[in-house]
Amino acid sequence: MFEFSVLMPVYIKEKPAFLDRALKSILEQTLIPTEIVIVEDGPLTDELYTVINKYKSDYPDKLNIIKLKENKGMGYAMDTGLRYCKYAFVARMDSDDIAKPDRFEKQAIFLQKHLDIDLVGSYIEEFADVPGDLNRFRKVPVQQEEIRAFAKYRNPVNHMTVMMNKKKALDAGSYWHKRVLEDYNLWYKMLLNGCRFHNLPETLVYARVGNNNMVGRRRGMGYIKEELKFFRLMVKDKFITSREFYLYSAARIILKLLPVSMLNFVYTKVLRK
Repeated sequence: MFEFSVLMPVYIKEKPAFLDRALKSILEQTLIPTEIVIVEDGPLTDELYTVINKYKSDYPDKLNIIKLKENKGMGYAMDTGLRYCKYAFVARMDSDDIAKPDRFEKQAIFLQKHLDIDLVGSYIEEFADVPGDLNRFRKVPVQQEEIRAFAKYRNPVNHMTVMMNKKKALDAGSYWHKRVLEDYNLWYKMLLNGCRFHNLPETLVYARVGNNNMVGRRRGMGYIKEELKFFRLMVKDKFITSREFYLYSAARIILKLLPVSMLNFVYTKVLRK
């Protein structure tokens, strides 16, 4: 039997109905997780506590609730939760997304057939209100060498689709506690450590993008400075060349200084399929 954990952080601004739908999609899988680790990233609303307590009451042996006294950000919450996960493989799930019913089964079967793979992800379909309403996908490279090459300039994995080897993630340093690039940095460190990745070329998660202000959070000088620090690290580690650094940095600076409407167009029409 394939045993694994699901890791899900929750914070105060999440909508209770979205959290309820996300948890329902986990517990209606063709392969049910052995445990679900929910990290409460600071105090939540009464409505969110009601949802969590309902599932804790219905699945007392399945849910493990980790409470943080204050909001620390996704990186800190995921690092903390990862260390609490009991099983060798950990699947990530966001608190407002919906997993397709056979997501975990397909990933587990793949990992059992490919023992050299340390992380498996997939495509996502983005939606605003109901799955299918945008007909918009984020497709990522599939094979190891393609993934490694793509990682030089863009995040090569859809975070909410990941099922990964816990030990390999911890050996790479786990999630850093900065509030930007939490997942991208971890994938980079794992790749540097020789971990092997694979993305299944199909959609396994519906990712909600309706009102999460993703584009707004990824612009401005503060975000640009953090990105440049990250890519300088890649140069230091000889993952990219100085020429590649300046090329990618120039493109990112131009992109991130665009007005929100234009940046949104690039993200939704150019960088999606």
